[in-house]
Amino acid sequence: MKQKHLFLIVCAMLLALGLSLGLTERAQAAPPKEFVINHVGDMTGPYAPITGAAAVAAMEDFQDFINAAGGIKGVKVKCILHDTRNKRDTALSFYSQVAAQKPPVMFLHQSADMEVLKERVAEDKIPTFCYSPTPKTIWPPGWLFQTLPEYTDQFGLFIDWMLKNWKGQGKPRIAFVNPDYPYGHTVMTPQCLNYMKQKGVELVARELFPPFDVDATTQMTRVAALKPDWIYSMTIASQPRVILKSAETVGLLGTTRFGMGCWGMDIGAAKVAGGLMEGVVGIQPYWVRSDGNLPTVKKVIEIFEKKNRKPEQFTMAYSGFWLGNALTVEAVSETVERVGWDKLNGQAVYDTLTKHKEFKALGLQPFNLAAGKRTPLQARVVEIKKDQVVPISDWLPCPDLRPEEFK
Repeated sequence: MKQKHLFLIVCAMLLALGLSLGLTERAQAAPPKEFVINHVGDMTGPYAPITGAAAVAAMEDFQDFINAAGGIKGVKVKCILHDTRNKRDTALSFYSQVAAQKPPVMFLHQSADMEVLKERVAEDKIPTFCYSPTPKTIWPPGWLFQTLPEYTDQFGLFIDWMLKNWKGQGKPRIAFVNPDYPYGHTVMTPQCLNYMKQKGVELVARELFPPFDVDATTQMTRVAALKPDWIYSMTIASQPRVILKSAETVGLLGTTRFGMGCWGMDIGAAKVAGGLMEGVVGIQPYWVRSDGNLPTVKKVIEIFEKKNRKPEQFTMAYSGFWLGNALTVEAVSETVERVGWDKLNGQAVYDTLTKHKEFKALGLQPFNLAAGKRTPLQARVVEIKKDQVVPISDWLPCPDLRPEEFK
């Protein structure tokens, strides 16, 4: 009887050990062979001077860098670009394909895509990093996480800088000449208009032009009659050339100063403009090539130059894609540390992002999420000098110009 009892105890112990070993084996087998970061955005559309070759270069260079450093806890990282060619139906199709794989995180590049997909991203529970913080993508807060401050907040920082450096008499007078689509509308919100009024800045004109037009002389002629001190334009890619060439035609270039939204403050746009952007001032929320004193940026530049990349590939998009991928690796690493690979999903990464306010971002730049927002806090004022983006301020907190109902 004792022998039988002992036999049962031994069997139970062996069974428990086997289960334990099985669980351990499954836990060890949980990490995937690779971790895929999906980007859905336009690479070959009208914004190709900024996003095209620069995007491909950034993804390749980031992969080499992060995998040489061990990937995500030993798992190789692979970045995949899904080129929408700036077409909504193509973007929606690619999103559906990616979402069907139930990724724990992904990217959307264009504001129009984000605005259309905002509710669906939340339904699918896929935290999504983004590159165009229009008000609709941010308010109310959801599952879209922007890699740069809200455009309204960036404009507030520009106004602060402009006033600090104002040497004219009376109130500074500013005119808007913007493309007629979401990006162009972002500085004409009640929050921006009220901020200018509170700060004593007079808005003298609000002109819009079709985003793919190659001439804005009609709009600039009307603006010229008002003699503004500044013209501010939310332009991107080839649009800065359109604005500045039209300004030159009506005699404004050299007499009126120009400010531009962040996506216009780029070497790709400056190259297309052919020297017309010299002296243009704006906000830049990403690290730039002149930050080479930082160890990580220095390493990035070494990788870039070793591959004989063309200088014009070092655009704002190149910097932004590096930053976004770095944030992804950091968020996923922290999530895996907390829940394990077997429980890595969108909800787990969302929980990390909503609780994690300050990111290391591989040491590329400061990155802190604003309280109650899905956007970072800081940016710099930059100026175009000899087709290069040159910081003329330190990293500064942007004014918080959120809608009244979300204060």
